[in-house]
Amino acid sequence: MVIKQVIKLEVKRSPMQRLLIVEDSKVVQQVLRHISAQYLDVAIDFAWSLSECKEFVSKHSYTLALVDLTLPDAPNGEVAKYTLLKGIPTVVLTSKMDEYKRLQMLELGVIDYVIKDNRDSYNYAIKLVAQLLRNQGCKALIADDSVLSRTLMKQMLEKQLFAVSEAHDGRQALDMLKNDAEIKLLMTDYAMPTMDGFELVKAVRNFRGRDDLAIIGLSGASKHGLSARFIKYGANDFLTKPFMNEEFHCRVLQTMEQLSLIADIKESAFRDHLTGLYNRRYFYQYAEKLLKNKNQKNSLVLLDIDFFKAINDEFGHDGGDQALKQVSNLIRTSFSNSTVARIGGEEFAIILTQVEVEQAEKCLNLFIQKFASYDFTISDKTLSITASIGLAEFQNTNLTAAMRVADRALYQAKEQGRNCVVLNSTLQLAEVTAIR
Repeated sequence: MVIKQVIKLEVKRSPMQRLLIVEDSKVVQQVLRHISAQYLDVAIDFAWSLSECKEFVSKHSYTLALVDLTLPDAPNGEVAKYTLLKGIPTVVLTSKMDEYKRLQMLELGVIDYVIKDNRDSYNYAIKLVAQLLRNQGCKALIADDSVLSRTLMKQMLEKQLFAVSEAHDGRQALDMLKNDAEIKLLMTDYAMPTMDGFELVKAVRNFRGRDDLAIIGLSGASKHGLSARFIKYGANDFLTKPFMNEEFHCRVLQTMEQLSLIADIKESAFRDHLTGLYNRRYFYQYAEKLLKNKNQKNSLVLLDIDFFKAINDEFGHDGGDQALKQVSNLIRTSFSNSTVARIGGEEFAIILTQVEVEQAEKCLNLFIQKFASYDFTISDKTLSITASIGLAEFQNTNLTAAMRVADRALYQAKEQGRNCVVLNSTLQLAEVTAIR
């Protein structure tokens, strides 16, 4: 049972997000297809009409819909009405927008509307969709002593696919934020009992930075300088009550987009550009943090591709890169619940959390067999590749000592003929003592 949890020979993925785009213009649809390919990594269905839209909806479940307001068989917004009726959050594309249509859209309950008057509007629409998809399941917290305000904002945030929690004052909000690091958006009113919005923001910023939690301040008071003070204390943005639906949605989306961009930059800095695995820098930071938990039993794995130079010699560096990508993918899918990193040319590191070395050894012996029997393809030629693995205990030690032990075990695996796993727990004790 434990082995199956550590090594997944068949990877089970969660259902993929799916987007429905309904647009009758060939030119516009072509533009949307092009932009979607750049910004979206989801399944997308394109429909030309209301009838085709209904066919797609009968076959698939959709996370989001982007629909034209006017179609030949649906001239009065019937598509938006239909997708909303089916419980699909909807963004509307329209050529014209007057006050009547605006109110109509708001009454229908669409997330937002985009006026398609130039190419940039299509970019905006797809980027809007991309952020909404990222919002799905993202936790947001509303801190406001007004039940009515909380209810209204909750409805609006849920339209943007957030999972929303509520707090009736600043103290309760602070406790919730301390207990749930997954909350990514805080909307806080200024005037609250027990702890006001300023005090809450200041307290929160002591343990949650701007790159980790977005904060939008709120106030119905006309007091001068409230917005500036909120920003100075650590809020990302500010809204004055009462606010228009469009203003609320735009501010929230722009704030979350900034948070997403920061997350993307950080993620990029921690990723190996070739394989997409974590890089050496991330691995060392993660490992150091993990070792602070003295009671957690973990296992450290170092894996090296056997005779990799021969692959480069035969197929060139492009062929070597193909091999590295395929090896990386095999490791990633096999140890999808573990932290995997490329720490050198053809060397990889895996940390199996809460897995003792004896159990890890059994899992790795299964994996090494799978690895050796896997058909790798380089330049249309199928070949077998093997790997050597060094295994060390990763608990009550330091990173330098653990890496030395695992590296020694890896060296022994190479000496024993490669294509094997070596556990060197005895050497580990000696190494730890020497390092200390």
